Amino acid sequence: MVSNELISYLIDFMVGEALPEGWVGYTANEEDFAHYRLVFVPSGFFHEGTYGTASSMPAEPLAQLEGVPVLFGKPEVCMYHDTLVVHADLPASAFFLMTRYEELLQAGRDVHNRFDAQHALAKRAGFLHRPLVDEYGTLIRKWLDELGCHLASAPRGFSKIYLTHDVDTLDYYHHLRGTLGGFKRILMGGNEKWTDILKSWADINNDIAYTFPWLIEQDRKLPEAEVCFFMKAADKERNPYDRPVYDLQTESLQGFNAFCTENTCKIGLHASYASGGNATLIAEEKKRLEEAFQKNVTANRYHYLRTCSVDDMQALADAGIMDDFTMAFADRIGFRMGTSRPFKWINPKTLSLTNLTIHPMSVMECTLMSPNYMNLQYSQAIEQIKQLMDKIYQYNGEVVLLWHNTSVMDPQGDYARLYIDTLDYIGKLHEMIVQ
Repeated sequence: MVSNELISYLIDFMVGEALPEGWVGYTANEEDFAHYRLVFVPSGFFHEGTYGTASSMPAEPLAQLEGVPVLFGKPEVCMYHDTLVVHADLPASAFFLMTRYEELLQAGRDVHNRFDAQHALAKRAGFLHRPLVDEYGTLIRKWLDELGCHLASAPRGFSKIYLTHDVDTLDYYHHLRGTLGGFKRILMGGNEKWTDILKSWADINNDIAYTFPWLIEQDRKLPEAEVCFFMKAADKERNPYDRPVYDLQTESLQGFNAFCTENTCKIGLHASYASGGNATLIAEEKKRLEEAFQKNVTANRYHYLRTCSVDDMQALADAGIMDDFTMAFADRIGFRMGTSRPFKWINPKTLSLTNLTIHPMSVMECTLMSPNYMNLQYSQAIEQIKQLMDKIYQYNGEVVLLWHNTSVMDPQGDYARLYIDTLDYIGKLHEMIVQ
């Protein structure tokens, strides 16, 4: 049922490089053991009649192998003549995590129909803070080294740094609906200021939500980072959570496009909330953004991180999206995909590799301090980020940060302070490798 190509990809990904032929096998046939130095014995996870059924879910509590949780197989390692035989099915365990397999079988969802950390095995079993797939790679490297199959030392540091910003709204008041809404809230006793509205009308750069120059100023502190703004491109409001639906042809939006070009920032698609429930919208939203900004759009992040089905990833691949930056739990930070390294999306329904690269997201700012999610104090939030960055650094992963332009409207506020201090910590870790 599962191809040798896919098993090889999983093993090579765990290790971090392509292994020579004959080093690692995946078979239960003892007659084939002699062809390999190390063999993983299949657990039956991929067997017809098991795969895709409730019986394929990991048994809890999870077994441990050298201190590392194993999802499938037995935590046993033994020698069979000259071959090391591992009964822990690490390829199946990695597949489970990297494909969102449990979402095919688990009905639990949050109010946005997202599969959240509260329903995930990683949260229940206590390993959300650990990149298990990367830890599996460390085990394999150790075993191979003990067998005399030596690899270069695994690299440390950050393989890439992405500083990303979702533009849910370009401005608060520099358009009629925003102005009317602002004045209405003022008349009803809100704490908004009419002077902010007038300043915005005079110049969009004065709008309280137009924080992009401040963000770029901070982002430039990490010159090696790639900066990307994800833009909405829905043609109309299909769901209230997509408000506001902005017109990409306005002078303000075209000015922002020029701002991104001038500052060498990438533009990505911020697929609508509605598209999370109707993947057919992806292609038309991508086309609309490309036509308006005259740019080839190959990156995506779903609005509200609302990818409700594994079919959403296939829809991105079919639409020509090459890179997705959605994959994190909205309600908890950690390693949703079991790794911080980018990998090719594996469709768990077809068990096939695609051309879509998944870039697991490290941190979304509101996950940490929003009352709807973790609701942490600043000191707790920065400590969580530092621990996560240390893990990513240890396994040469990617850093993918998400800070919304609207979260830093107060440059003295906690979200702005958290961003500055996060970039500072990343910079210090990065300098350790450079030096």
